Amino acid sequence: MPGAGTKAPPFQPWREALKQVLLNMTTYDTIPYPSYSYPQSAPGTLSAIARIFGMQPTHVTKARVLEIGCASGGNLLPLAARYPAATFLGVDLSEKQIEQAKQQASALDLENITFEAKSILEFDIKEEKFDYIIAHGVYSWVPANVQERILEICGENLSNNGVAFVSYNTLPGWNAVKTIRDMMLYHTRNFDEPAQKVLEARRILNFVIEGLEAASGPHKQILEREVNTLKETDDNYLLHDHLEVINDPCYFHEFMEKAGKHGLIYLGDAGLPSMFLGNYTERVSNTLRQIDDTIRQEQYLDFIDNRRFRETLLVKEGCSLNRRLTPAILDGLRFIPCYDLSQPIETGSEGTVENLDLVALQGGRKANMIGKIACVAYVALLRAAPLPQSLDEIAASAADISDIDKKVIRKEFGVLALKLIFNGVLSVTTDNVPYHIKTPSEKPKAFPVARLQSLTMNKVPNLRHEIVTLSNDLKLVFQYVTGENSKEQIAELLKEHIEKGELTLHVNGKPLEKDSPDIEQYLPQYIDARIMNLANSALLVG
Repeated sequence: MPGAGTKAPPFQPWREALKQVLLNMTTYDTIPYPSYSYPQSAPGTLSAIARIFGMQPTHVTKARVLEIGCASGGNLLPLAARYPAATFLGVDLSEKQIEQAKQQASALDLENITFEAKSILEFDIKEEKFDYIIAHGVYSWVPANVQERILEICGENLSNNGVAFVSYNTLPGWNAVKTIRDMMLYHTRNFDEPAQKVLEARRILNFVIEGLEAASGPHKQILEREVNTLKETDDNYLLHDHLEVINDPCYFHEFMEKAGKHGLIYLGDAGLPSMFLGNYTERVSNTLRQIDDTIRQEQYLDFIDNRRFRETLLVKEGCSLNRRLTPAILDGLRFIPCYDLSQPIETGSEGTVENLDLVALQGGRKANMIGKIACVAYVALLRAAPLPQSLDEIAASAADISDIDKKVIRKEFGVLALKLIFNGVLSVTTDNVPYHIKTPSEKPKAFPVARLQSLTMNKVPNLRHEIVTLSNDLKLVFQYVTGENSKEQIAELLKEHIEKGELTLHVNGKPLEKDSPDIEQYLPQYIDARIMNLANSALLVG
């Protein structure tokens, strides 16, 4: 209590909220949250979505980007390396992770990126404006005052044509997850050490699975699905997503009401297919089309889908958005295939194929494409991968392998492409920086950020801001792909690892002994295959 003659300091809610955050920060230093690139938050993707809905956002090459909750910089560092004329600022409460981010930026000689270790409650950026603001994996895990501050920064510091990306847990989907979370929190409440908390949480998950063996009905199905999902997750995800003191999911309309108080409106979702009524039954889509309110429409879709996570894009109030989309909006965008061929096409028939069976690159979902122009254009796009292509480039390449005029291809595929974007078959970007290559040079060079991070982790960012998981042997090759070593020099360096037993070559599924004379024959083939793998994964620079 204050002494005689002293005045008690005024109550400041933000300081109380800060105390709650600080109490939980030790877990982020003990078991850091994984810091990766998030392709959904890439400015090239955000600007493409903004253009689709009628905006003219700043191009990523000269943008100002802020990330709230940047951890050790896994999302910002690849962007800063790719766009030297843009500027980047990352803020996070964890001093340990910010120090790691600074060390990586220094090792990469990046001068266009700054990291600050502080709470955003004390983060003062005054009148500074940002073209892109990213808050991924933060909003649901902080107190209400911090949530308000995130939205306040978006409202005050977003440029007039800027885009803010905020991800958060949503209801109703998190209702089922909440049961599992409450169970784990109850069981681990007497354990303070983070690693022990995770261990005990996994024990209670196993206990529940055993207890459900004799059960039946929807309750068992819901619990089994959630428990089995969590059993496959990393410890750091389980700790920070489910065992933190704060995990506050909300309904989409509630989030937008709060955002609206800070002068923000809804642009769209980073996952465009979730917005497309055509992905639902005719009765559902016809009913919801009668609602002239995008937020209400999507709230009903969340109820139908039992949605549990959102990646919402916000813009400043007053932005003129166009919801009546035509193929003309695709000018200036570049396309990336999200599906591959389920079976190779017979050589020489690429220009005549009229039916394609496709499989999603992530998740394995299947699709079918019908029609000569559609199929030939999509084959041309796949042949160009991993390089994003414009409609003009797709049409020109498709015309080269078929007997169809490129103007006809561009017009018809342009109409189809709009539907394919919202079906999830294509993703879009405005990124046209010719940075990564498809054909390796004699002295191949890895993306420096990915190569640096591969020294300590298997998951690295590629030049499309995606996460690529490297096998142990590919990590070994990767460290020598510096742009200074020829393939012959890489071979000599790898021989040392073979002799030490750190690398084993396989031929026809059988391992070669380290003193086998066949190593001289197969090692160049092995290196060629691995380097082509890196090129196809968008991990090599020109």
